[in-house]
Amino acid sequence: MGWFSLRTTFVLSFIVLSALAPLVHGDDQYAYSEIGRSYFESPVGESDTAEFVHYLEPEADLQSSLSDIMRLPPLPELPAPKPATTEATNQPSPSDTPTETAPKDAKPAEEVPPPEKKEPKEEKPAESEKTPGKLPEVEIEDLEEERSYGYLDYVPYGQYGHVDYWFGEAKWKKSAELGFNGQTGNTISNSLRVGGKIRREGIRTIFTSEFKHLRTSDKDGLTQDNAFFKHRLEWPLKLHERWALHENTNLEYDAFKAFDLRLVFNGGLSYKPYKTDKTDWTLSAGSGFSQEFGSPQMGVIPEGSFGSDFTHKITDKQTLTFNFDFYPAFEANEGYRFTNEASYSIALDHGLSLKISAYDRYDSTPNNRKRNDLDYACLLLWEF
Repeated sequence: MGWFSLRTTFVLSFIVLSALAPLVHGDDQYAYSEIGRSYFESPVGESDTAEFVHYLEPEADLQSSLSDIMRLPPLPELPAPKPATTEATNQPSPSDTPTETAPKDAKPAEEVPPPEKKEPKEEKPAESEKTPGKLPEVEIEDLEEERSYGYLDYVPYGQYGHVDYWFGEAKWKKSAELGFNGQTGNTISNSLRVGGKIRREGIRTIFTSEFKHLRTSDKDGLTQDNAFFKHRLEWPLKLHERWALHENTNLEYDAFKAFDLRLVFNGGLSYKPYKTDKTDWTLSAGSGFSQEFGSPQMGVIPEGSFGSDFTHKITDKQTLTFNFDFYPAFEANEGYRFTNEASYSIALDHGLSLKISAYDRYDSTPNNRKRNDLDYACLLLWEF
């Protein structure tokens, strides 16, 4: 055959193998064709469509079922309004009546009875009313607002520092007084008097505090300079409303007395023999002590205490007040003291009153001073 026949045999065998290769291997020759390539280098057309199935639209039957689920239900049709029925509309109009006359034997039409009026049903009580142990709900509007404190409408956490928070609700009475007199010319003098009073009437206690200061001077210098502070606390007894326990504390300063400061403290029992809406009379008795500072009379002096307080409203605008306090020492050589005070006030407008007062002080052991001192004044009183 020679060389030609060998070459022909090789060519024919190569063609047969090339034709049979796809049938033998199938698509396995492309199985490893993507090895070594990145995601961006892989051809788009050769990628499997199963990877992008979630990007495709759903089939027709699935799409219709989803649209039915997401679709809102149609709005209900409202019933047509009924025409208003009145006695005038119920009667047929003359134009609607037939022209033909009804036969004589025809029976009259039966009258339609008017619709019965339905009585409103009684509302059933709430469950909280039915249940005996359950309290009804309280609305926020029913709660009381925070109370104010005098001229300050609201103070944060002010209730803890207020007297009423600790001792209960009470009635307050506050007043301030001012008097001034002056003279110039041949005689130069001026006089000033200021004072204030607070009274708190609570459920368990009655608290009273009073302060006043008098000062007078002329061309030669100071002729009067004194100050007084009085405090009284009462505890009404539950046995009887007319009886009460009391405690008094007084401080007295006078630049023209033998002492610089006098302290008086006592306590005891008080009784109201007469009390009405216009009149209040209180008698008190007890014991205590007094002590003078800056005085030749040194030490604490035990003494008794007796007092009488009387207040009467002559009219709605006129008030009369008397006060008497007597302090006898337990030892006779230490003497005694008493004070008298009277005042008359006339109410004006806007809480103002005109007050005329006199205050007398007597000491049986003045230590080379006059025993009696009398102060009187006409001043303006403001109650707030």
